[in-house]
Amino acid sequence: MRAFLQTLYRFKFLKRFVPSLMKIIVKLASIKNVKIKHDQINLNLNLNLNNPIDREIYLKNIYEHKQLKFLSQQIEINNFDIFLDIGAHMGFYSLKLSTKNLDVYSFEPIIENYEQLKKNKEDNKFSKMRIFNIALSNQKKSIKMWVPDKNRTGGFSIYDQNDEEIKKYDKNKIYEKECKSELGDNILDFKKQKIAIKIDVERHEKNVLKGLKNLLNNNQIILQIELFDKRKKDIFNQLKKMNFIHFNTIEKDYNFKNFNHLDKSI
Repeated sequence: MRAFLQTLYRFKFLKRFVPSLMKIIVKLASIKNVKIKHDQINLNLNLNLNNPIDREIYLKNIYEHKQLKFLSQQIEINNFDIFLDIGAHMGFYSLKLSTKNLDVYSFEPIIENYEQLKKNKEDNKFSKMRIFNIALSNQKKSIKMWVPDKNRTGGFSIYDQNDEEIKKYDKNKIYEKECKSELGDNILDFKKQKIAIKIDVERHEKNVLKGLKNLLNNNQIILQIELFDKRKKDIFNQLKKMNFIHFNTIEKDYNFKNFNHLDKSI
């Protein structure tokens, strides 16, 4: 079935039709998840059409290919030892980079995504991959996370009444989940290490960086951080004050470093 759907999905005029067809097949066959082989790793995918990560991997066999290729190359060139996946979801980045024998720390607060992440780790037997069912922030506390559609498993944001995005929706209809937050510095005590970090936290970047202040000041860091235009200037200024330099951009993902002699080639 997958090969058939992938073939159809290659045709531009069928891109909208294929997800609808897939939805019908999944419903008729009562399929909730499927296991696939992706390069060197085993992946458990939830066939939820509202989940863009699983959908893209299932239909296109790639997800954020350019970003992951660039980050992976920088890790290899600069001999990095540690990778932090903040906003890991089902763990695609964590799994791909675990094949490079890195110490991987994955943070995912939504329990359903965390269970998928856990299953993917177990199936691949990655002993150096550590997973945490928690959100990183600048405070340790109970939090609410939300999405506008209950069926979505990706795109959860930490609830903030001043968030410009939440103002677009009826607050009585959004879907919320209770989670826990913690400062990254309370979990990760590294000094004089080479650490690559991916941050995908839906407008909570500023607080994540505040909670990682000690780690960011005491180690050589490469950051990949997803930013949208309304938050871009603020985060750029925040990182500049912490002696980070912006050195690469791929779509909405921005790369920063706090040390010299970094190879930018792709």
